[in-house]
Amino acid sequence: MITRKFRVGVIGCGGIAQVIHIPGWLNLPEVEIVGVADISEATARKAAAAAGTANVFTDYRDLLKLDLDAVDICTPNRVHTPAALAALNAGKHVLCEKPLAVTTAEVRQMGELADRKKLKLMTAQHQRFTQSGVAAKSWVDAGHLGEAYHARVRAMRRAWLPPQPGFIDAKLSGGGPCMDIGVHALDLCLWLMGFPKPVRVSGTSRTVFAKGKVMPNLWGEWDRKRFSVEDFAAGFVHFDNGATLVLEAAWMSHQQENEELLAQLFGTKGGLKWPSAEFATVTNGTFAQGTLTHPVAVPHPHWNEIAAFTDCVRNGKPSPVPWTETIKVIGILEAVYQSQRKGREVTVRG
Repeated sequence: MITRKFRVGVIGCGGIAQVIHIPGWLNLPEVEIVGVADISEATARKAAAAAGTANVFTDYRDLLKLDLDAVDICTPNRVHTPAALAALNAGKHVLCEKPLAVTTAEVRQMGELADRKKLKLMTAQHQRFTQSGVAAKSWVDAGHLGEAYHARVRAMRRAWLPPQPGFIDAKLSGGGPCMDIGVHALDLCLWLMGFPKPVRVSGTSRTVFAKGKVMPNLWGEWDRKRFSVEDFAAGFVHFDNGATLVLEAAWMSHQQENEELLAQLFGTKGGLKWPSAEFATVTNGTFAQGTLTHPVAVPHPHWNEIAAFTDCVRNGKPSPVPWTETIKVIGILEAVYQSQRKGREVTVRG
């Protein structure tokens, strides 16, 4: 158990680090941010100022030479794997923004290294720490859903395409809305389902609007020439227990809602929607429905995930989001892209 200040380094100092992660770390009195790293020195210095008196680096390998307990990785997706491997090899515990990696092979490489070195590795899936997520999980764990035999996952936006290169350039992101927002709803849904093993996926991924001018973007203009990921994807998933799941993800689509992030589960005892936390069931031959309410407000789910990671490291608890769960999420998303390329159903890697 660590009794002194918990020493953290932040790798990648863009918006998610400055607005979400650094305030989350500073909210914990037992934590000290001792260093930050970003390829942009100006960005790193801005983050360091927000963190207090943190050391500034433009190469994360130099940051890893510090006496750190853990690192928090907030880089573009493609940097997650080399940064996490370097941190684990340097003996640091790792919290990494979603997606942990864009291939199952990379997730396994990270996970097995962490296990060998007895280090904690956690994907920052903050939706598990929302008030509705906690309420839904409690309801499911109490047995009210029964066996989940089918689910729907939607991460659909009307016109919220993130214009930064880290999202739209495949060399940096490894994928479009699947990896950006689909990963949130899919992880939450699989968590509620008890993480059955995905075995087969039939999927499609395509660019419908992002190369043209038809759809305006609520987040402003983007570099269409640099856009090299999908703006829409869908998949049909089979699990080893016979359950199925439908996934849809898009940054641009003709729908009334600006964003719909949804998981809907159909079970043998009841049904459940997230994040609305609406449920439906039958009791003694009578239909029953309502809305779950968790008694504890969760104003900062990102902060809660950071606190949970810190607690697991300091007190020797299991990772709140273990890589053995994350690899199933990434396996499905990876298979959607593979199915599109091959033009047929594919086996999920893991």
